[in-house]
Amino acid sequence: MWDWIGKLDELRRQDQLAVLVTVTKTTGSTPRKQGAKMIVLPDGCFYGTVGGGVPEYHALEEARDCLETAHSRFAEIPLQQNGEFPACGGTMEMYMEVINSNPSLYLFGAGHVGQSLCQVLEGTPFVIHLVDDREEWINASGVPSGVIRHHCRWSDFIENANWCDKRSYVTIVTYNGTVDQQVLEEVVPHPTRYIGMIGSKTKWGRVEKNLTDKGLDLSDVRCPVGHDNGGNSPREIAISIASQLLSVYNGRE
Repeated sequence: MWDWIGKLDELRRQDQLAVLVTVTKTTGSTPRKQGAKMIVLPDGCFYGTVGGGVPEYHALEEARDCLETAHSRFAEIPLQQNGEFPACGGTMEMYMEVINSNPSLYLFGAGHVGQSLCQVLEGTPFVIHLVDDREEWINASGVPSGVIRHHCRWSDFIENANWCDKRSYVTIVTYNGTVDQQVLEEVVPHPTRYIGMIGSKTKWGRVEKNLTDKGLDLSDVRCPVGHDNGGNSPREIAISIASQLLSVYNGRE
């Protein structure tokens, strides 16, 4: 049996949208039985098999439709002879489950605010990818176990991330204003639904001028990030950012 669980975990860490196809019911003669699985990616690549030939062709077509709509569904595939190809004669019911379709928060900075934001967002739809080049911070005990940690250079993560204007949210809360600006400069050209950066209005004025002079459009960047709740502790700032993220996700702003 192929390691489909391991493949799903790999795709989760890569933030890769996919469809998990599972044979849920069969009648008559079929090439695979209940429980057979296949994983389909948006680029047409797939792993595993639900039988090859006719059932696999239709399963791939159904999976592509699910990827376009981001909705899971059942599909019944008849394997009847129609003169065009030999078929088994039975039927296969499959469940097309879209995975990794939740909003992804690319959180740059595993400091006090970053860790607090990870904690506050537990139990929400966001899948958090925490990015930091400092080993002692990215591995801090205060980071919830469900957070996907990336101990790497900021640029490396940005280059390899799966960017999507519907699912990608960015919050920049690194340990240094210069690093914040560097991350923002590299993130802005990518498709995102939300970009927020920590900082005062004075800091934003400098960053805005620096990057605008380089030809970047910063009209969608939120800085200071978060809803103004009057607080200035890491937890209060995290709550304000989480409130804004959820408000955007739920279509309130």
